[in-house]
Amino acid sequence: MTMHLLSTEQLLQFGLSIEDTMDGSIFHDLSGDAVLSILPNLWGSIQVVRTCIIKNNVPNPMSLVTRYLDYETIHCQLGHISDEAIRHISGNIEDAEKICFPNKKHICCDCTLGKLHQYSFPENPKHSSETLRLIHSDLLKLPTLSYSKYKWVITFLDDYSSYYRVAFLCKKSNAAEAIKAVFQLWSNTTSYSVKCLHTDNRGEYMTLELQSFLYEQGIVHKTSTPYVYQQNG
Repeated sequence: MTMHLLSTEQLLQFGLSIEDTMDGSIFHDLSGDAVLSILPNLWGSIQVVRTCIIKNNVPNPMSLVTRYLDYETIHCQLGHISDEAIRHISGNIEDAEKICFPNKKHICCDCTLGKLHQYSFPENPKHSSETLRLIHSDLLKLPTLSYSKYKWVITFLDDYSSYYRVAFLCKKSNAAEAIKAVFQLWSNTTSYSVKCLHTDNRGEYMTLELQSFLYEQGIVHKTSTPYVYQQNG
């Protein structure tokens, strides 16, 4: 074996102390004697150390190094580097052993958490206390044009009952007309009327036609924070 990974943390946990010098580092045992010397050498962006045992008076020493360069150890010890960077290690370090990659794609929990842009949103326990009191609406673009030339879908979700309704649109600019038609239908066929409409800040919800209709009907229009779609239902 010509190359191993040596953990400084494990050495310190076993009671050794470290002294840094201009020529490298020296580990001392509890009695203060030097037992291990580390002479650093740099190979590109990876630091490789050559070690020599100065003193070994332990009857049954415990191994503090890895026998093989397994993928999991390399990934964690080198700061959770990418697979591409790990593949370059064997070819760029002298006398380095070949690293065996797992058959299945490795999922590292620490890497996953580190790449998250924000925490997941918890479920909102608060809901509207009355039917049609709060309506969430959003637009969805269809992947293909329908037989009737519809390209967009506008959705309506009642916050209280989770009642869901959709309307098909040929153009996004028809959103205001669809909203007025659905709201008037609910007002004529039920004993309830919409009190609040919650949408994002996209232009189809901010037109003068729709804003005038909401104002005349006494409907409050609330918008979600930009790029926080979880607020809209």
